[in-house]
Amino acid sequence: MSVEDSSDVLRSPDGTFTCGFNNISQTASIFSIWYSNTAERTVVWSANHLHPVYFKRSRVTLDADGRMAVEDYDGRPVWENNVSSSSSAQQAQLLDTGNLVVKGQGDIILWQSFHSPTDTLLPYQNITSAAKLVSASRLLVPGRYSFHFDDEHILTLFDDEKDISLKYWPIPSNDIWTKKRNAFSTNAIGVLDSSGYFLGSDNLTLKAVDWGHGVMRRLTLDYDGNLRLYSLNKIDGTWSVTWMAYQQTCSVLGLCGINGICVYTPQPACACAPGHEIIDPSDRSQGCRPKFNLSCDGQEMFLKLPATDFHGNDLRLNTIVSFDECKKICLKDCNCKGFAYWQGTGLCYPKGTLVGGVTGPSIVGGSIHLKIPKTLQVPRSSVPHSQPFGPKYVPNCSVKSKNFTENFWDQPKSSQNGSHSQYLFLAYGFLLAIFCVELIFVALGCWFLFIREGKKLMGVWPAEVGYEMVTNHFRRYTYKELQRATQKFKDRIGCGASGLVYRGVLKDKRAVAVKTLADIHQGEEEFQHELSVIGRIYHMNLVRVWGFCSDGPHRILVLEYVENGSLDKTLFSSERL
Repeated sequence: MSVEDSSDVLRSPDGTFTCGFNNISQTASIFSIWYSNTAERTVVWSANHLHPVYFKRSRVTLDADGRMAVEDYDGRPVWENNVSSSSSAQQAQLLDTGNLVVKGQGDIILWQSFHSPTDTLLPYQNITSAAKLVSASRLLVPGRYSFHFDDEHILTLFDDEKDISLKYWPIPSNDIWTKKRNAFSTNAIGVLDSSGYFLGSDNLTLKAVDWGHGVMRRLTLDYDGNLRLYSLNKIDGTWSVTWMAYQQTCSVLGLCGINGICVYTPQPACACAPGHEIIDPSDRSQGCRPKFNLSCDGQEMFLKLPATDFHGNDLRLNTIVSFDECKKICLKDCNCKGFAYWQGTGLCYPKGTLVGGVTGPSIVGGSIHLKIPKTLQVPRSSVPHSQPFGPKYVPNCSVKSKNFTENFWDQPKSSQNGSHSQYLFLAYGFLLAIFCVELIFVALGCWFLFIREGKKLMGVWPAEVGYEMVTNHFRRYTYKELQRATQKFKDRIGCGASGLVYRGVLKDKRAVAVKTLADIHQGEEEFQHELSVIGRIYHMNLVRVWGFCSDGPHRILVLEYVENGSLDKTLFSSERL
């Protein structure tokens, strides 16, 4: 099979799959298997994606002893299969299942691609203790995440960054038992059937939401470390996610690297912790580096990041300690980069490394306190500007250098005369002038909005934008509107752990219950939590939320008025949960 002949491919008998050289650029290809009829080519198996071959004179060979090899332009093998049998090979065949097999005499299978998966598991392809899925990554860089059986025969997702494998799904301290996973089973095996149902020997079960036969499927460990089950729409050739390990991408461990924080804007994106800068803008998984050095001389302070956590890497766990005691523990330890403290529980987690950062409404009651020098000037905003995942990489392959180099931007061609340089200078100058004018207009617009809304935004942390994903379908009331509705909070009808409840009447004559938070410093996270929980739940027997108020320091819920019983008990009674 030659790389120069695009028609030199293997096809499954029913035409579902194709096997051949997949061009990843104008000069590089990878021997792969892909779905034949999809809107975008979907590769399900590759032979050594870490070493693409040159687009000329490269080939695939099959010897009489069953040895299949991918050879580069100079004859060097970049991949070959492992054949243990001494039986002579008859042919290589691509089956309807997407399995590439080398057959010997009597149709004995000497080798098959199903035994060496890459990032995808196809229906009826087993995953065993001898195989694993590895997430796709940029060229020449191994994937960071893997899915395989651990030492206890539990199918697990691992973060393999920095030569250290950390489990992140299922959660070792919780999910293994709550989800009834069976450890140390005799046989370590898992299989996905064509209906979209996966069953593992450790009792791992997953089921596609469109469960049933007649749908093409694949289970893929994506570049972001999330395991997803996909179903193919035969009409337009697109894929849809029908199951995933994590509903929230930011739950994946270490997605933004060391000192990085995963945020929703609303798409998952990476940001650096305050006082840090991105290491590689083209690859945010590399994390961030500090712009300061901790001297451990007592000249440090702590910067609070509300509703934020860095998972794992705890120096130790301190239970039932005060906030001040937790702060002293981290100050005295030179290896401590900060600490997590959970309000109301007294749990203190000094952090030796800041990895797995995540922020959002799901972090209820917890906050991170970064240790930084007192002289460091940092903005008040806790999470700076961030960028989404998924950078594209275009390889540039040269036969002369015998290596592959990655170009992230197009390289300008050298000019042959001074007029070309002058033309570029004028063009760039013109574009720069337009950009400056637009920047001035944008700055004026932002200044006008700031002056107009500044009082409302005072005291509100910018990360609250993430909460609006949950609350943007509620009516937002101003504090003055609710003052008028409650006659300046005159008729108190109840009291909760985080505030008081008043009766009010809106302009449309609806009776409502208005719940205010007494202490904003303690009630902020509870307020956001109530909104996020109620915003995701609707039932005819539950009290409805009409809206909310988030003006300056005021945090207020506007709820349906209930005639019978205490409103706070109706909403948050432990007996109802």
